[in-house]
Amino acid sequence: MNFSLLKFTVKVLVKGQFADFSSYHLWHFNTCRKAKLGSNSLNLKMHYVYIMLRKTFLSLICILGLFWSVNAQSIDFKYATFDEAKDASKVAEKLIFVDFYADWCGPCKAMENTIFTKAEVGAMFNKDFVNFKIDSELEEGKKLVRHYGVQEFPTYLFVNSEGEVVHKIIGFQSVRNLLIEAGKAKRKFEGFVPIRRLDSVYENGNDDVDFLYEYLKRKSYEEGSQPKVLAKYLEVVPESELQTEKVLSLISENVTSVSSKGFYILAESLSRFMKLTESQQKYVLKGISNSKKLTFREAVENKDDELFDVLIDAVHATSYSRQAAFAEERQFRYDYAKLTRNFKHFKLIAQEEATQIMSRSMEDFEEHTKRTIEAFKDTAKEKGISESSGRYQMMLAGLENGAAKAASFQLNDFARGYYEMASDDMDFKNAIKWSAFAIKLDETAANWETYAFLLKKVGRTRDAKKAMKQAMKMAKKDNLETDTLKAAFKNIK
Repeated sequence: MNFSLLKFTVKVLVKGQFADFSSYHLWHFNTCRKAKLGSNSLNLKMHYVYIMLRKTFLSLICILGLFWSVNAQSIDFKYATFDEAKDASKVAEKLIFVDFYADWCGPCKAMENTIFTKAEVGAMFNKDFVNFKIDSELEEGKKLVRHYGVQEFPTYLFVNSEGEVVHKIIGFQSVRNLLIEAGKAKRKFEGFVPIRRLDSVYENGNDDVDFLYEYLKRKSYEEGSQPKVLAKYLEVVPESELQTEKVLSLISENVTSVSSKGFYILAESLSRFMKLTESQQKYVLKGISNSKKLTFREAVENKDDELFDVLIDAVHATSYSRQAAFAEERQFRYDYAKLTRNFKHFKLIAQEEATQIMSRSMEDFEEHTKRTIEAFKDTAKEKGISESSGRYQMMLAGLENGAAKAASFQLNDFARGYYEMASDDMDFKNAIKWSAFAIKLDETAANWETYAFLLKKVGRTRDAKKAMKQAMKMAKKDNLETDTLKAAFKNIK
């Protein structure tokens, strides 16, 4: 076969000089004659080479054309970092469309493959927005997720060049819905006032109630709770509006102390709780809970016993029953003693409750677990949960020996606290008894580890090593990490 002729044929193919068989056949005949080649079967095969290569070439052109066409229609996410997108937004005076996605998110992939590729979507977003997408599991993505409080995927934000949120949408969107939401974002942007300008207005003393309401909403959304702004707002809002959903929602998002007027308003709402709407009830309970948690955190950080006493008063003023109040007080007191390492207060709680647990027999725990399981079965039956379902079986398995496991966990927590805070041998000996009983109720690596540490405290080194070996054995059995236990074992001397 003449390979020079074949090479020339391919060149002719690429240039596309012949559109049909007859044109090619005439060229082929004359070429062969000039080259003094017969129009034999070998040369005739040149025709089929031409036809097949031309078909392949044209198909490739079509595929590439389709690919280029699709990409031309899709949303163009061309910025590598959020800072680059903000710079482009500032220059173009456009909003940034931010796509928060995750590789495991099915709706995210559906949006990328079926919605973002539509011509009308690509045309609008490429014209009106600076488009930026971020993998929420990468380093920058995690930071932005935390900053904007993203909890669901996909989440789409429209933000200005300062990073302030103008509009937000969550979840899969049809083409129509996405375009409608994008239109809303554009209209909001037209009258959008940057938070820095609002800060200046607020600092200049503007106490107009409507301004303060809008400012507080924006400020808390962008930067978190704003108790000082809330206090100023509550000074000017009419008293007749204090119990409205509009005001309760703002209090709920911004109240941070049980000593504040906002908390007092929420506490007052409890007296007519059943008359409130479901949304109002939600705001009241959320605000009260957040206030107590934040007050507790402040008391712990400053080791402020007086503030802690104020918190306990607030607990009793807002609990739905006396029993619930004492249970909540107990938990706060216990956690406060542990976190501030106040062994005197910790010991009072631990001794009382450990004594109660130690006085119970195994039969008592079994009976308690039996009643709990029976109650669960009755509830599951009422709700139509099948006994053969995975959900039912999983919940039932979690209740097995539940009372003994709960008591064991509590005893171990008490014993661990003594190990960390006590200094008297008698206290350590009491803690060893609790720790041993915790192991009897539920043999776990954590329980054996605490037991080993306490034994070491009182000089029982050999027993401590045995206990730590048992801790490692239990950890391996439960497929837990053992390096920490091994290091602790080496330190027992």
